[in-house]
Amino acid sequence: MTSLFKKSDFYPRILIISNNPFSTTSNNGKTLASFFKNLPSQNISQLYFNTELPDEESFGNYYRITDMEILKSTLNKNIKPGSRVSNSLEEFGNQKKKSEKSLKVRKNNFTRILRECLWNRKYWNTKNLNIWLEEFQPQIIFFCAGDSEFAYEITDYVRKKFNSKLVVYVTDDYILPRKNLSVFWYIRRKKIKIAMGKAIKNSDLFISISSQMKKSYEKIFNKTSMVALNMSESMLIENFDKKDSDEITLVYAGGLHFKRYLTLNFLAKAIEKYNKEKGSTKKATLKIFSTQTLGQKEKELLEIEGASEFCGPLKTEELKIELNKCDIPVHVESFDKKSIESTRLSISTKIPEYLSLGKPVLAIGPKEVASMKYLKESAYCITSTGNISKDLYEIFNNNKLRETLAEKSINIYEKNHNKELVVKKFISSLMELYEGKPN
Repeated sequence: MTSLFKKSDFYPRILIISNNPFSTTSNNGKTLASFFKNLPSQNISQLYFNTELPDEESFGNYYRITDMEILKSTLNKNIKPGSRVSNSLEEFGNQKKKSEKSLKVRKNNFTRILRECLWNRKYWNTKNLNIWLEEFQPQIIFFCAGDSEFAYEITDYVRKKFNSKLVVYVTDDYILPRKNLSVFWYIRRKKIKIAMGKAIKNSDLFISISSQMKKSYEKIFNKTSMVALNMSESMLIENFDKKDSDEITLVYAGGLHFKRYLTLNFLAKAIEKYNKEKGSTKKATLKIFSTQTLGQKEKELLEIEGASEFCGPLKTEELKIELNKCDIPVHVESFDKKSIESTRLSISTKIPEYLSLGKPVLAIGPKEVASMKYLKESAYCITSTGNISKDLYEIFNNNKLRETLAEKSINIYEKNHNKELVVKKFISSLMELYEGKPN
């Protein structure tokens, strides 16, 4: 990047409004921070609604409002919700202790509606919040549009107050129809769709996460969006000393929600079958890394003797080493109908990390979800659980195929996910918006 990125008076003041704060570890917070990391910190502020504390040192101007604070202010009008998040290490430590006390309520559609009712009383609109906003005077609002209706209302309030330009960023689908028997679910879904439609209509720039989402949302909201695919620092370790092995190592690193653990179980059983076949020249093993806590049932599904093992969480650098040691990184999506509806338009944050390794990627999942559609041209895709063992034999024993896939992976990464290129395009779009040029 050029020195242009260090001139604070050159860039607009950007307020990020989101559920999660910037982070160096969580996927959402990490992606969010990546967009703005090359901008001067004095040009960036963040208003967020989670109990988490930001661990991203590049920025220092945060304001947080939590559910617990809103509840307390509802019960006692003398209590004012929201506060600045200090950047000093001492205060940060004190706030971290306090942040651990979150509102422990089982989340379902009914309690989410009750939550919205509390926020709709507008106790969030405090003198301290307005002072903080006045000090910063946002020229552009970057709004991460999620499934909390109150966040849309707060965004609209700030937009009108400062006549700010509005960027709406959507990474997951919260509005398309799904099969659900809950009346409260339909009420929430309808309200979010109305709120999102209003935000998109008022936006100066609309950003979606995939070409599939772009097409679907353009039909619904009659407004086109810019696609910003997930980006990633390269996970490739240059001149990594990979030891020769008589075993093929596969690695899955990511979430197990949306019943992805079931697809991993299909894969593990297929590996078990492959390893027992006489024609197998090399045995294979699947290593599964995840920060999620497993129940006994899920653990038994993921640990197949002689085929797979659940290895728990790893720190970023440790995971980087494991990914460089492996032969085939693995991406999976669930074949469960409800999970397909949830993941249909989103692309996993892990995909660019895998592609950056320049290794053959194995992807298993239904062909209709965005991640599988995206990987169709660059990964070895299995879109049916019918005969995974036969499909595995091909990628395990065809060296030429693995070399071709490895080359495709790195090419797609450099073209679509290279952090420097993605950020440069994003900042250019913001600058055009700031300078009044049409997008």
